[in-house]
Amino acid sequence: MKKTILLLFLFTVSLALAQQNMPVVMHYITVKSSDAEKLISLEKAYFSKIHKQNIDAGKKIGWDMWRLENQEDIAHTTFLYIHLEPSLETMDMGNNPTTLFSESELARVREQLSSLVVGSKVIMTSFKGGFAPIKEQPVNVVQLGYMDVDLLNFFEYEQMELNNFMPAHKKNPLLRGWALHSIDTPHAEDEDDYLVANFFESMNDMYKNSGVATQLSKQEKANYSNILKLRKMTKVEVLSLVMAVR
Repeated sequence: MKKTILLLFLFTVSLALAQQNMPVVMHYITVKSSDAEKLISLEKAYFSKIHKQNIDAGKKIGWDMWRLENQEDIAHTTFLYIHLEPSLETMDMGNNPTTLFSESELARVREQLSSLVVGSKVIMTSFKGGFAPIKEQPVNVVQLGYMDVDLLNFFEYEQMELNNFMPAHKKNPLLRGWALHSIDTPHAEDEDDYLVANFFESMNDMYKNSGVATQLSKQEKANYSNILKLRKMTKVEVLSLVMAVR
């Protein structure tokens, strides 16, 4: 019995270590709003199934498709694809050969998808820690906060997020998940270096969380004061889940 418990403990620890620094590819795609449903249909019929095949084969951990909700340009719709990868060496964004569809059919589908896209951007990140839905199905809403951090303060910033703020987030009944990611795509020093993801069951929960004014302790005030010296939040994105594969 003790041996079984020990093996379970070691498996849990190894899984946690494997997930830390896990590569997470963020792929933004923008289409005309009139073409949004066409894109979703292609993803459902083809690419989500390819990602599922790779997940079942152990080549991928998970894949999500999210819709950006606070975009000001109503003529266009932006989607965010999240690729949870086991490693950089085995990274697969759905372009590798598959047995599900013929090459001629896939070539036709990729051409259709390409004709819809008016903008595209890929951001490489690493999962630094949190209690985000990795193996499980994600919830309905995620709020992303992009952070600009001085290069000299990377370590201190990560430690403060993970050691000071994550425990408080876990106690928040409105939060269904939280994650810290470093942005690994080469970028200028004055561009974003990290992002924080807050997961909510609904938009209402997100609004409630934003509207709550609580009395902070002296220690909590000190923590917020210290982290404001380390980072600057440059933008916030609100996204709703379209589909996910695990």
